[in-house]
Amino acid sequence: MGMRSCHKKTMNCAMIAAFTLLCCTFSFAQNEGIKGAQFKDGSTIYGNVIKMSVDEIQIQTKDGNIISLKFDDVENFIIADNLGGIRLKDGNIIYGRIIEIDSDKVIIVTKDNNAVTRKLNDVASFINKADEEKKPPKHFFALGTEISYIKYEETGMEEKGVMYGLVGSYTYHNNKLMLKAEGKFAYGEVAYNGSTWDETPLTISGIPDYMLEFRSLLGYNYSVKTVKITPHLGIGYRWLQDNSQNKSPSGYKREANYFYIPAGIEAVADLGNNWFLGANVEYDCFLWGIQKSYLSDVDPGFNDVENKQTSGYGFRGSISITKKYKKAGFVIEPYIRYWNIEDSGIEPVTYYGTHVLYGIEPSNNSTEFGCKLAVTF
Repeated sequence: MGMRSCHKKTMNCAMIAAFTLLCCTFSFAQNEGIKGAQFKDGSTIYGNVIKMSVDEIQIQTKDGNIISLKFDDVENFIIADNLGGIRLKDGNIIYGRIIEIDSDKVIIVTKDNNAVTRKLNDVASFINKADEEKKPPKHFFALGTEISYIKYEETGMEEKGVMYGLVGSYTYHNNKLMLKAEGKFAYGEVAYNGSTWDETPLTISGIPDYMLEFRSLLGYNYSVKTVKITPHLGIGYRWLQDNSQNKSPSGYKREANYFYIPAGIEAVADLGNNWFLGANVEYDCFLWGIQKSYLSDVDPGFNDVENKQTSGYGFRGSISITKKYKKAGFVIEPYIRYWNIEDSGIEPVTYYGTHVLYGIEPSNNSTEFGCKLAVTF
């Protein structure tokens, strides 16, 4: 008799623990996953379970009455019809109809009529059908525009101005994998404040600048309640052309080419009603760069110089607000992007074939503040 009593209490504790875990892991605010309890005498009571202990269970019915019964009299809990799947701790999602939940397992019937059993301890959260219907598509496009203020600095000079850009991206998501390709084209006019080679002060305004950037990213998705977290790694290329030769006889065209590895993490929180708040931080590991200086724009006797850059780094961060509709949506995303590049290698400068000096691209940094507005579909 004592062993039987101990066994019964153990089972009761296990059921309570399972139920507590079930309630804690729901991603929606109300306890919609459980809508009542069936008792051993054949009766059924519908409502919210507001208290449960080894000895007692309390259910608040729709009319506000609170019914207290012995926990030993519970046969099982009633699963709400709106449950549409489970999200596992390893990031996988199984959609279907949940037919059984007990202290050890969850059984779910998928759309192709397969019965799948998973340990309850492996379940991160339960998904209701409304969440299933609004789950993001696997193929995701964004197209928009951005405006930014950019400032470039090196010893003895600076350039700054406003850039206007077009941006686009394609993203593929499944339960775990994220693949993304994105591109940017921007144009603007900047002002130069520095000096000529002989240290004569020089200012130039309205210099046309062009920027291109292409990136491909590979990421891994996992979820913590209503927050999706995606660490990512990829490859990037950035090209910037400065055309001071169009505004001054002392100016010349310069092109910067950066190859880098972006490594970052993005978190997106579901705020409800199809609103989402995202944050992204990223470190950009500089691989190498090539700085082209078209000195022949100043005098055709000079050669054009290519300086190789091998050391530097960058980082970027952004916060996004997204609203999704049935077929499309929009996103607004303020951001900051920063680069810090060390001295380049030294290359000879010649005048009509005669060596006259050496050229170097000095250490420099650039900071860009901007905001992107895009349509998503």
